[in-house]
Amino acid sequence: MEWNRLYGKDRKPTLEEAGTFAGGLLSEDFMGFMAENCPAAPKLEYSGCTMQPGWNIKFKKNGKNVCTLYPLDGYFICMILIGGDAMAEMEARLGDFTPYIQGKFRDTRIFQGSRWLYLEIRDQAVERDLEELVFLKLRSMGLTPGPAPEKGKRTTQEKGKGTAARERKTEQG
Repeated sequence: MEWNRLYGKDRKPTLEEAGTFAGGLLSEDFMGFMAENCPAAPKLEYSGCTMQPGWNIKFKKNGKNVCTLYPLDGYFICMILIGGDAMAEMEARLGDFTPYIQGKFRDTRIFQGSRWLYLEIRDQAVERDLEELVFLKLRSMGLTPGPAPEKGKRTTQEKGKGTAARERKTEQG
């Protein structure tokens, strides 16, 4: 059964249900990696996008998308935008990636300054490449890999930004 039919707009799945539907990779391997390394917590969102309608899992930090996961029957698709510094690094390291990732990167046209990669994650080799792409993306966003803060708590980096902003405001009167 199709994901968007199984979980319609009025039936929000859990992250565990998404992982089970995607064949386990999504819940056990990649989601574990993201929990340990991505400073953005997963959020289930419904999209009516014609490209991949239904519930997806977004990792966003400071209003910017790290990546979006689309559960499918037995695997998942990851959309990750590679642009700017990340694109230069990716081009320099392209030979380090699987032929699948190399081909996807070369075949994806640049749109709005980035390559919008839609990657089918069906095996561990491609999953490991995706993990490298996430690290690359995080660095390009100025984020340090690490677990997402608990809900309602800010990271030390975010606290510092808030404190400095308040201090400037106080100094200006």
